[in-house]
Amino acid sequence: MLDSRHPLHRTEAEFFDDLYNEQRYHPLGWRLRLQRDLASLLRYAGAARLGRVLSLGCGDGQFELMLAPYAEEVIGIDLSPQAIQRATQSARQAGVDNVRFYCMPLEEFAWQETYDVVVCLAFLHHLPAEAVPPLLNRIACHLTPNGIFYSLDPNRNAILRHIVRALFPDFYHRFHSPDERELDPSELRWQLLQAGFASVHIGYSDLVLIPMLFALAHGPAWVMHVAQAIDRLWCHSPLAPWASGFFAVARKGGACPLR
Repeated sequence: MLDSRHPLHRTEAEFFDDLYNEQRYHPLGWRLRLQRDLASLLRYAGAARLGRVLSLGCGDGQFELMLAPYAEEVIGIDLSPQAIQRATQSARQAGVDNVRFYCMPLEEFAWQETYDVVVCLAFLHHLPAEAVPPLLNRIACHLTPNGIFYSLDPNRNAILRHIVRALFPDFYHRFHSPDERELDPSELRWQLLQAGFASVHIGYSDLVLIPMLFALAHGPAWVMHVAQAIDRLWCHSPLAPWASGFFAVARKGGACPLR
């Protein structure tokens, strides 16, 4: 992984600080997206309570605050000072006391405890390709037996992503940080199995909602609801493998897979 002093860390932090400061996204679309991931995580976790949750790349903390009623404790880390400031303020205003946020790059996180759930919501695709397998190994070793890993990332096979990037490159890069890349769902599934997870499920969740919440940051609310409905239809059809985003749910077996 990158050293915490690497210039790319500063570039990433600046990109997301600007994203949150300028609110370059539709707030309703953002919330609909997070609610969809919460429902997906709870459905596949299959438990009334999630226990201790670690969220890597927590952003502005909205997802972690949604998780709070279902968890014993939620810990979120992110390298954006602006995001962590907003997250901490939101938790305080909501009176939520079982969520803690820390501003740090992943490399500085001390892996000293175990967790029942680890969440990487739109995070893995910001890492260099060679950094993903070691991270998955570490996550697997710090999950409790039968613990859950959940991630959401852009799909390398996404049809809409290829079209927009080809026709509107300037627009595309305005909403993507310099290090972003798409992930191959089958490759991530293989990496999770190699890390020692007992089972892995790949699903598809998004076609247009996430692109639209950036493209129409100040658009009408009904557009976001329509985008959500389109996503639901697309991702439950034979066209799902060409969706814009995919999620992975992996369950750990009974012991640490690392040797």
